[in-house]
Amino acid sequence: MFVPPELKIFGIFVAIFFVFWIGAALFMAIAPYTFWKITQSWKALREPPKAYFVLQRIMGILFATIGISFWIFVWTRG
Repeated sequence: MFVPPELKIFGIFVAIFFVFWIGAALFMAIAPYTFWKITQSWKALREPPKAYFVLQRIMGILFATIGISFWIFVWTRG
């Protein structure tokens, strides 16, 4: 089956996007404090409560699950 070059390039961009998406989400789930230090600490006067990091970890797991699901969906459609 012939695949146009435009679709191959689009597939590469999709793969790169999902690698970054899933990588950032897993980093947020594994090390929420470090993720906060990198992304949010510059505008904070003090550290957030522990509940913030628990919620950030849950959101990281959720975003990683969504990213993996979308990636599987995209690759099984083609």
